[in-house]
Amino acid sequence: MSRLKSGIRGAIDRRAFMASAAAAAATGVAGAPFISRAAPSQMVISTGGGALDDAYKAAYFQPWTAKTGIAVTTGPNTGAKLKAMVEQKAVEWDVSQQPAELAATMAKQGLLEPLDYSIIDKSKLIKGVAFDHFVMCDIAAYHIAWNTKLVKPGAEPKDWPGFWAFSGRRGLWKRPYQTMEVALMGSGVDKDKLYPLDIRRALDSLAKIKDSIYWWERGAQVAQILIDGEVEATAAWNGRVYDPKKSGAPVDYHLNEALLVADAWCVPKGAPNKRESMEFIAFALGADNQASFAQKLPYGPVNGDALKLLSKETLAVLPSSEENFKRSTFLDVNWWADNGEQAEAAFNKWITG
Repeated sequence: MSRLKSGIRGAIDRRAFMASAAAAAATGVAGAPFISRAAPSQMVISTGGGALDDAYKAAYFQPWTAKTGIAVTTGPNTGAKLKAMVEQKAVEWDVSQQPAELAATMAKQGLLEPLDYSIIDKSKLIKGVAFDHFVMCDIAAYHIAWNTKLVKPGAEPKDWPGFWAFSGRRGLWKRPYQTMEVALMGSGVDKDKLYPLDIRRALDSLAKIKDSIYWWERGAQVAQILIDGEVEATAAWNGRVYDPKKSGAPVDYHLNEALLVADAWCVPKGAPNKRESMEFIAFALGADNQASFAQKLPYGPVNGDALKLLSKETLAVLPSSEENFKRSTFLDVNWWADNGEQAEAAFNKWITG
């Protein structure tokens, strides 16, 4: 996701082999175990790269290969490439990780296969993560963070109205997506009554603090502008400020009124190995694998049983833990798929006006 962002190598050797009975029994794929049948020697899974890809490899890709014998080749998850491959009927990817809001747009455009929930067990997934054509796989938070040297203890904004009333310089992402939601909460809209977004009210809310906003454009900027003191407080993604805080930088944050955003697994329409794609997604959503991922990055599992496998210390920083989840709210990916162009046009006109 853009909160941790990074084509595909040439022709992939797709000579099939018969999976062994031992590998078949060991996969733990929900709904339908991996059985002895002709299977690909490799699968292609596109991701956002970087630390996210490293965590996926350790928690999902390597265990999948160990259980099935199917190697995983990764590459950049460019949305334009997915669209071009589907339209040209030359799909190379089996599975793609995409920001959930982009996956919702791709689904609306007919670019994705419907997920097979007879293979993918969604009975343990938390509410609001499973959709017909994609399923969220980890949850991040867009929340309030501050510089602990510039903001006295107890003076930090406790919620978005407090962030709007804050007298110092504040940072916000220079995009309507997520920024409009927190602008509405800053104006007093209840976190559970954001949609449909009132675009005019969101822009009016932003106008009230426009002169004190530092508009950042890349996730990598967030921690740096806090550490350097360019802002006293900012909206941030938890994955960007977790390590600086842990390492002792003058950064702190909370997840009160956090806006939950997510990555999602999806299968491009016409994927070469559709059955194995569904089985991989089922495998990756398993409790053990989800818990393993959450211990590598501070992104919350979507499998409720995974939360039971994690320590109190780990749960405290995860957006989908019981305590944090109840004081947060999900971004409505379908609203953005349906209204994103209109919202972006209004935001861009306002910000340049």
